[in-house]
Amino acid sequence: MKTTLMAALAVSAGLCFAGCQAEPAKPAGEQLLLTGTYSNEAAKGIQLLRYDAEKDSFTAVSNFAEVENASFGVYDAENRRLYVTDERDDGRVAAYDVATGEIALTSINAVSSGAGAPCYLALSPDKRRLAVANYHGDIVAVYAIDPATGAIDGEPQILKAATEGEGHAHWVQWSPEGDRLYVVDLGHDEVRAYDYDAQTGRAGAPVTALKLPAKAGPRHMAFSPNGSYAYVLTEYANTLVATKREADGTLTEIQTISTLPADFTGKSFAAHISINAAGDRVYITNRGHNSIGVYEIAADGRLKSLQTIATGGDWPRFFLLLEAEKRLLVAHQNDHVITVFHLKDDGTLEATDKRFTSNLPVWLQPVS
Repeated sequence: MKTTLMAALAVSAGLCFAGCQAEPAKPAGEQLLLTGTYSNEAAKGIQLLRYDAEKDSFTAVSNFAEVENASFGVYDAENRRLYVTDERDDGRVAAYDVATGEIALTSINAVSSGAGAPCYLALSPDKRRLAVANYHGDIVAVYAIDPATGAIDGEPQILKAATEGEGHAHWVQWSPEGDRLYVVDLGHDEVRAYDYDAQTGRAGAPVTALKLPAKAGPRHMAFSPNGSYAYVLTEYANTLVATKREADGTLTEIQTISTLPADFTGKSFAAHISINAAGDRVYITNRGHNSIGVYEIAADGRLKSLQTIATGGDWPRFFLLLEAEKRLLVAHQNDHVITVFHLKDDGTLEATDKRFTSNLPVWLQPVS
């Protein structure tokens, strides 16, 4: 039997107890957000927030203390299922139903991630497979998902690098066409591609799609909406690498630029990357320099720096781009704060004084 993680929510929060009427329609510009955290003595679990974009205000609604060390997750909005990492040494990945009306998380199941420190998840286009990048163990695990229940099968296909060495898978995602699975490996300094058969749900042998300089530490990658280009963010070299996707799945470098100002001499580590829906702007964060970089993407895939702006907090590990609301929210791991930026018509950012305190926020997910 499924175990409900949240028995009830405060009436003042506007949510439902069992048997009450469904939650009323949300005002325009309002979002319900799950905030992933690393648990500590101060607080545990995922926090549910209500964000009002018109007022740039946050309200803490509830907390799911049982979901520990949820450093990343992915949401299946169609089926209202949430898949999250439990980033511990003997890592796990867990599935939850997200109830309508009462906005509760109900456990479906949890399985081993196959190695330690699972740090990124991806759903296949048909929502029948879940891929998990494990920072430790040089392992990406690909699980079948029960389409009826959302349960994760405990016997995954294990994907590894073709060469020996200390691999650190930090990102995994299907290609826009769904015919390949890409892995960004910080340890091997490469991006790998695996042919993927959607009918069988099996991935083929690894192919090095892009080799990065030694110790560059590639962390995340983002595809352009049309799939023609991919942009690789390196954590250690602090570079943004623009690549062209070839027919065979490999990536050809067309430009590499620094994510940091030329006069910066401190230590910094690039973190998160996202591309807007139009495919003409890319955003990245720098931890240490504590900034967001905004870049224009030209028709040929090349990049032009438009802005580098302070995030207003320490260690911006993650940000959420809310284009409909013209907002960008930044989660800062070290000083426990989420800051708000306004998104201008040209894609650049305007800082605000709006801040919300949240214990170790490292991931944000809309669920409304």
